[in-house]
Amino acid sequence: MILMKKRFLVPGSFVFFILLLYLLIADEDLEPETKLWLNVFEQQADDHNNASLRLLSLGKTDPIFINTAKQTYLKKLNAFKYDGLLGDEEPMKYPNVLQFEPFLQSPLFCELAELGCFEKLRQQADYVNLVIVEFEPELSDFMSLNKVEHFQALNPFVAEIKLKDFIFLFKLKGIEIYYDITKGNLEKASSSLEQLITINRQFFAESNDLLTKISFSVNTKNIFQPLLIALKDAGYPSSDRFADVLRPLSMKEISVDEIQKRSFAKNARIIKAGLAAREQQSSDSILSTLWQRFVYKKNMTLNDMYNDYQALLLPSYISKSSLLAFSDSIDQATNERQRDKSQQPIIYRLNNLTNTVGASLKDIVMPRQVNVYKATAALDTRLQLLRLRLQAQDQEVTELVKLESYANYYTGHLPFIIEGKVCHTINSEDVCVAI
Repeated sequence: MILMKKRFLVPGSFVFFILLLYLLIADEDLEPETKLWLNVFEQQADDHNNASLRLLSLGKTDPIFINTAKQTYLKKLNAFKYDGLLGDEEPMKYPNVLQFEPFLQSPLFCELAELGCFEKLRQQADYVNLVIVEFEPELSDFMSLNKVEHFQALNPFVAEIKLKDFIFLFKLKGIEIYYDITKGNLEKASSSLEQLITINRQFFAESNDLLTKISFSVNTKNIFQPLLIALKDAGYPSSDRFADVLRPLSMKEISVDEIQKRSFAKNARIIKAGLAAREQQSSDSILSTLWQRFVYKKNMTLNDMYNDYQALLLPSYISKSSLLAFSDSIDQATNERQRDKSQQPIIYRLNNLTNTVGASLKDIVMPRQVNVYKATAALDTRLQLLRLRLQAQDQEVTELVKLESYANYYTGHLPFIIEGKVCHTINSEDVCVAI
């Protein structure tokens, strides 16, 4: 009987060892949802009448140049591989605005919302108008984006947006609109401003790029609001003209789900590149290969990262009245995860014992998720206050703030007047529009 036990002990131990080794080095299957999100870059942005693609050749009228820029992008896009090492080639930049930095550094190009900015622009109108003329081809082409059909961002590994260039175009066009207001060309100024806001709102609503999402909040505060008030003060009946572009944000516009999917796909590509590099370095021996499989599980890493991103998606049951609470829950959950990693590092490592490199790489690639819901709530609030301001005469504002129809969507509170401004408080900060 003892001999029989010994006879089966050795092979049994061997089978157990092989099974244990397999469990330690075997990766898990990709979740179906993870697979779906990984395909973001395989779904190429429509290259017909795409606003982002147009920005690659902004202001150029030469068909050869325009076609070359488009073909260069498509060639780079076709060469893009989702797996494997990242190349050293720099991505194309858009919008393609050249040599504007010296003008942007001028103190004349102040934020329109700043006190005294309009006065500076009036005093130096001759010089600033020369700058406007210099960039007229770019501005004209930029304004024609009202006629395009698609606003999806381009593949970030092939072409990436330059936010300061993007903002510069809005700012310079805003200055041109201000000069039209001072000259009394109110209809022209109103039409141009409506188109400018439309372009930014379309990027905000349809693009899957975080920077274009942020730009609408920045431009509404620094450019659109002061120009809308200037038009109103000049006597232009602007409430009907801007009713559509200042309409309340829909929950679809508020959602950043598509941005999160794109961010996941971008980070997943970086993680895959890291895996490819490690596999290349460890391909010289079987033991090294086995060790890499023990410490790095690609699918496990991607599934884990997908689960982290799920917390940022906007559930269908969330409304504007519950958005801020949902935003706070995201921040709280993110802070708790960060705190657990820093305060309980041993437990964190044990939980990721068979994927230590994958977990570390994921933390490096995405150290903190971006939560823009509070900023979007402030934007929507600003749009609400602008509609109130454009619809009312100065003396009527004190009456309109008492109406329930102007209660804030997110807090339920009525607006209040302070120091010549009508305001709402969002996230302990006042969002205001001058009366």
